[in-house]
Amino acid sequence: MNKKVAYLISRVFDPVVEIPLLIGAAVYLSVMNGYRWRFLVLLLVVDAIVPAVFMLWGLKSKRISDWDMTKRQERGGIYFVTVVAHLFGVVLAFYLGKIALAKLLLVFWSLATIFALITAMWKISVHGGVNGALVAFFNYIYGWRNYWWLVIVLLMVLWSRVASKKHSFMQAVVGASLAVVWVELGLKLLGVREGL
Repeated sequence: MNKKVAYLISRVFDPVVEIPLLIGAAVYLSVMNGYRWRFLVLLLVVDAIVPAVFMLWGLKSKRISDWDMTKRQERGGIYFVTVVAHLFGVVLAFYLGKIALAKLLLVFWSLATIFALITAMWKISVHGGVNGALVAFFNYIYGWRNYWWLVIVLLMVLWSRVASKKHSFMQAVVGASLAVVWVELGLKLLGVREGL
């Protein structure tokens, strides 16, 4: 029973779903601040769809053996594609003068780059990292009064990754903790306004 619940939690709160959610939230904030939606659609295609297509190709071609990329060595390709795609989005946003959006994307890109570097040597939980980033982002922008419950979601996800034996306790906790601290500090240091 525990394995089924853990599997369900891992699928519902999957980075493949949540990374586009984070990018979509940044896009939504940008639209609310007067940015044109055509640029933002291009950004979603580059930052979300390109990595997703690469992952599906990796699964189909057997370069990736399972959805969770349980084997650390299989993560290199998708990390490379994701980091390059996100960097394109950051540079494009800066180039077009979308500075507030570029700062948000820079924080997400730098976190993805750190996870890619760590993954070259050690298996870290991307589920923990993405859900930690969600907790930090939504609570930084909208306040803890509104999104405190995301901490409960994060704890459920961490439990699910350990219970399903996809990660050790340390891999899950380090992934989540690194993301929470990095996103919170990154948004503050880059001067992203709370409560945009």
